[in-house]
Amino acid sequence: MRTPLVVLFIGAAVAAAYPDVRTSPAAPPVEPQARSGPALAPQSPSAPLRVQEHVLDNGLTILLVEDHRTPRVAANLWVRVGSMQEAVGLHGITHFLEHVIHQGTTTVGTRDLAAELPILQEIHDTEQELIAARNRARNQLRERDVFYDELGWPVTPDMQALRERLYELEDRDNEYRDFWTSYKWYMERGGYVRHMDPVPASTEQDYMEMNMALPREHLELFFRLEAERMVNAVFRGWEAQRFTVLEQILGGKSRPQTRFNEAIDGVTSQGHPVYVPDGGHLRDFDNFTRAAMWRIYDDYFVPNNAALVLVGDATLDEIVPLAERYFGALPRGPEPPADLDIEAELVPGGSIRLDWTEPLSPQVHVRYRIPGMGHPDRPMLDLIAALLNGPHGMAGQTMASSGTAASVSADFRVIHTYRFGSPGAFNLVAQARADGDLAAVERALLDAVADVREGRIDEGALERARKRLRVEWAEFLDNPQELAFLIGHHHTMNHWSVLPELIEARDRATAADVQRVASTYFVPSNRVIATARAQPPEGSGPSWLDFLWAELPGDGR
Repeated sequence: MRTPLVVLFIGAAVAAAYPDVRTSPAAPPVEPQARSGPALAPQSPSAPLRVQEHVLDNGLTILLVEDHRTPRVAANLWVRVGSMQEAVGLHGITHFLEHVIHQGTTTVGTRDLAAELPILQEIHDTEQELIAARNRARNQLRERDVFYDELGWPVTPDMQALRERLYELEDRDNEYRDFWTSYKWYMERGGYVRHMDPVPASTEQDYMEMNMALPREHLELFFRLEAERMVNAVFRGWEAQRFTVLEQILGGKSRPQTRFNEAIDGVTSQGHPVYVPDGGHLRDFDNFTRAAMWRIYDDYFVPNNAALVLVGDATLDEIVPLAERYFGALPRGPEPPADLDIEAELVPGGSIRLDWTEPLSPQVHVRYRIPGMGHPDRPMLDLIAALLNGPHGMAGQTMASSGTAASVSADFRVIHTYRFGSPGAFNLVAQARADGDLAAVERALLDAVADVREGRIDEGALERARKRLRVEWAEFLDNPQELAFLIGHHHTMNHWSVLPELIEARDRATAADVQRVASTYFVPSNRVIATARAQPPEGSGPSWLDFLWAELPGDGR
């Protein structure tokens, strides 16, 4: 079993402030310091973004934006790991890891760690036996030249017995658990998360982020818990969380719109992992093991691969001592493996077309491949999206005049990965009327794109697009949690400084800049067109969900 790295300095300093926490007595907690001088005025949309940066000796980056309007702080911890870092056959394991590390640590979430350790060791040993039994069964089938695929995993009586043994051991371990401890502590102290959930985190293609907004007097709890989570995670409730994540994926895949969107992603790329669903593939769940999960945790959960982002009522003089106290003694890890995936060159020829006939609201997607965050053309692409988006955008007005569509939107796919080297996509979506002519909707979308590409851009429309982007930016500045997310997102993908550069560049972009970028990317050979039309199901055969349940790994417990 991987020996838990029990380090007493984690959490020891908050024994007095948080008596529930099982720690060794040590120095008293850091008290909030009085600020010297007047508080900074709220960030103005027209002023440079005031991000203060500090890097600890172990490589942990701290980013702070002071906002003293209310006595709260939005805090995020970002780790550069997501579905793009997963091995083939293990897609979805990082999202699964997000759930598991919120089940506790060596000091959080347990009522008796000493009683748990022998059970955890037995879980480890049993899983190793199960891995060996599974490999043995698959090799025997291969030697006998028997074909199997994801709908026919070999399950032997030995494997079934070992799986049942894992369930029993997990039930025994549950007797010593205190469930959702860190979340309860956050809520008891006035915590608020962007998406209220006992797992206050998200995992996407390139990152995992933990987020919480707290009263400034309880901000220390975030440092204590997240530093502990980074170094001392214990994989409790693994089997239960496995099926929780499976249910999430089943819930998504039971929706026709999700299946359609994933199909579009599948034809957009020529194999880049950025377009693999961040929740993973159902067929991979039988490959997940604690050992594989520990490898990701050990490789990527190191301070030199992470950033703390804070927005709110705090100063750097207060934050740095907290970070040093809790994160400072965490050892710097080896540099995580580099992302070497590069999208293949496009094959010359016409655009790709996808026609979807599953019952779904009629819609047309026109997608163009674009570069990632930090590329100098990205600001103009933001401006083009604002030009085309919504009922008053160029595409919306075209649709309204022809009466062909109910709504039009422009966005970016994959939205969570703007990394410079990863292929993104510009997506125009028109929701057609029930009796709409999809061919006419498609022509109207392509006509709107052609207007931008060929320079038929009204200066008034361009200025309205700039104003919409300014309003959107002002709303981010007014919301500490959203601003912390935006800064962390850009920093993880590239560097936080590309965010203010993006804001400034799109405000000064001209019609000529917009036309140049549109003519570069909005060309047929760089295009995917996908249509979905409502059709009644034929016959009374099995539903799509019937096949999903047939694919469930294990015994479906």
